Parts: sequence; C-alpha cells; structure tokens
Amino acid sequence: MSAKLKIAVLGCGYVGTEFVRQARLTGHDVLGVVRSEASRDKLRAEGISAEAFDIQAGDWAQLPKHFDAVVYAASTGGGGPEAYALAYDVGVKRALAWAKVVGAHCFIFTSSTGVYRQDDGGRVDETSPVGGAPTADAILGGEQAVLTSGFVKARVLRFGGLYGPGRHHLVDQLRRGENVIGGRVDHFINYLHRDDAASSILAAILGGSEGARVYNVGDGNPVTKEALAKWIATRLGQASPVFDPAAPAGPRVAKGGRTQPNRIVLTERIRAELPWKPIYSDVFAGLSELF
Repeated sequence: MSAKLKIAVLGCGYVGTEFVRQARLTGHDVLGVVRSEASRDKLRAEGISAEAFDIQAGDWAQLPKHFDAVVYAASTGGGGPEAYALAYDVGVKRALAWAKVVGAHCFIFTSSTGVYRQDDGGRVDETSPVGGAPTADAILGGEQAVLTSGFVKARVLRFGGLYGPGRHHLVDQLRRGENVIGGRVDHFINYLHRDDAASSILAAILGGSEGARVYNVGDGNPVTKEALAKWIATRLGQASPVFDPAAPAGPRVAKGGRTQPNRIVLTERIRAELPWKPIYSDVFAGLSELF
C-alpha cells in the first residue's frame, strides 16, 4: 500500500468519526459514509468528506470507485436481534462485495468483546468460545464473512467497553447527585477509550502481516464497577456511593435487558502483532481529564 491511503469508513458514529479525524491528521484521504443527511452535513462542517448512504438498501454504484481500505464501523442504531442481523450480517456482506469492486486490499470490521459468553471472572482471549446469544451470533456472522473474505488484510477488532468524551455514564450519574448504584457491581469491566479504539483501526490497516486476524482491543486493565464508582465519588468530593443490586442498572443494561458479564479480556495479541498501544493505560487515566 502507498504511504497515503484512500479509506472509506462505513458508519461514522462515536469511534468512526474519531478514526476519520486521526486518519486525516496523518495524511490519509478518508470518506465518511453515514446513514442520514444530517450526519453527513455535520461531518462536512468539520471539513470531512462525507456521503449519506443506506448500507442495507442503497445503490453502491453511487459511491466513489477506488479505495485502498474499507472500515466497517456501522452500528445497529438500537433494536434487537433483527437490527443486529441487518447491520452485522447483511450489511457486512454487502460492504465486502463493494470493497472488492473498488479494489480495497484491506477490510476492517469493528466488532465487540460482547461476542464472548464467559461470565465466571476468568480470562478470555481471541481463541475462547464465542456466541450463544442472538445478538452475539449476528455479530459473529459478520466476523466470519470478513475472516473468510480473502482480502490481503482482513481484520476483526473486538472492542471493549467504550467511553470517552460525551460517554461516561457513572460520572454523569454521580455528578447529578444520584449516589445509588444499581445492578451488578463486582464484575470486571474491560474498558477502551474512544481515541484508543480509533487508533487501533489505523494500526490494523497499516501494520501486521497479510491474512485474516482477530484482535481484542482494550486497555488491558479491567476494573470492577464498584472500584470505579468509589474512585469517581472521591474525585468529585462525594461520600462513597450506595450499592443496591435491586436498583436499576445503567442504560446499556436496561436497553439490552442483560446483566453485564464478568470476565477479563486479554489484549496481548494486538500489542504483539500491531504497532498499537493505548494512550490511556486504564479507565482512571482516561477519565482523569474530565476532572
């Protein structure tokens, strides 16, 4: 690949938009492809080349013709298993077909550590069992399509729990004075700052050997929800929170109807094989800038 790459990003949400910013800063030519005209206009206002396009039903011939790499970072936009199947199974397969037409050598799929099924506090790596829930199976359908696609570089990035600017539920809750933390709090959460998630995409495009690879992406220092809540309260000058398992849990759990799993996701592979390491060593470092 040439030093300056043409990259298409399908889905410019929380991580995708930050990746576009980082890639442009390092000299690459990037097109953001988004669902709505409003999102397109917002990106263009930032000076980012962008097009509004329906990945599930649009005519791919309307998009530009030549790219070196394609990043699939589209989300479900909410919804249940059917929405997941559309975004991560149908959408990915349509994108793969288009990426071949436009000459891409590299295809990156942003997945989730939510595909793992373990809930015993144990350690999981890229070889651990996955699937078993409808949403996880839909994501795995997308993963498998990418890994068997035959691109020179086919990369699946399984992101940990994303946080960063504008996304820090526990901080917001405690700042509002709501000091009762509900649901499960003794489980480990494997965090990943938005900026580090974005930089891992660029590392996956630029580095590593040819072929298909899966990478867990996280800061490598999971913490329990209880420990994090106590730390935030201290930084805010508040008394320690009250932990009540019967109280409502966070918005992600409420939306998905699932309890958060307890596992430690290992991230040694990406650090060994790609030129990547997180800027933020743990969630405490990542949140410190908020205070």
